[in-house]
Amino acid sequence: MTNFAPNQAAIVPEGVFIIGTYDENGVHVHKSQHVNAPIIEEYPVTLECKVKNYDEATGILTGTIVNQIADDSVITDGHIDYDKLKPIIFDIATKSYRVVGPVVGKAFHDGLALKK
Repeated sequence: MTNFAPNQAAIVPEGVFIIGTYDENGVHVHKSQHVNAPIIEEYPVTLECKVKNYDEATGILTGTIVNQIADDSVITDGHIDYDKLKPIIFDIATKSYRVVGPVVGKAFHDGLALKK
């Protein structure tokens, strides 16, 4: 497992959990050392977060990532490799899940030609 520097991101709230093996679900958990939440050992990437703000009107929850853990199987050159991870995202417009696809351009580089 690889630990990464803290960041900020949208998160899910801390929860109540039981330490131990969840045989019925096929996952193993242990307590986070940084927040009151479980680390699910079968997950290739875990973001440990503390709640900063929750807006009841919009349902938006924000927080600070205090620790990031990634299994070595999804790491390339010291960074999370999205081709190996194959993450999914929630598309609120269609209420569906989508797989994050291949790289289509380089940030802060490809658009420079349009400025000229």
